[in-house]
Amino acid sequence: MFEYPFEIVLRNVQVSLGLLCKNDVFLLANAAHERSVTHKLAEYLQLQFQEYHVDCEYNLHGVDTKTLPRECNGENKEKVFPDIIVHLRGVENNLLVIEAKLSPELDRCDQIKLELFTDPAGKFRYKYGLAIGFNGLHAPQLTWFLNGAVRSL
Repeated sequence: MFEYPFEIVLRNVQVSLGLLCKNDVFLLANAAHERSVTHKLAEYLQLQFQEYHVDCEYNLHGVDTKTLPRECNGENKEKVFPDIIVHLRGVENNLLVIEAKLSPELDRCDQIKLELFTDPAGKFRYKYGLAIGFNGLHAPQLTWFLNGAVRSL
């Protein structure tokens, strides 16, 4: 099992975001779909976390469909598809879960999801969670989660 302290995860994410902003400025400048942006970011994250699998829209927990019962916007949503995850497929080693939006504000539904994904007593127990708010060519807004709560830097 591979261990990454927060400082290394933070650095790897910053390097990946730097590569995205350098190599894929067209996507950010022209408000390409969120999935286009997260796909490219996942490619750069894979370079930084070579021991892990980096997947987009990954809906499995083992062989079962990933679900989180939660109340959001008056709607009970159970099936979840995190934008990007850094994990080892098929085993309980979930390092990082990322939710991204093409706006700088933290989405309340994503916050709930990241709190549940990073809850150490929960089903998935991701070590770290990250909400990324992209805002065109401006620096993205990062909100980190640890132990089911926002982590201040």
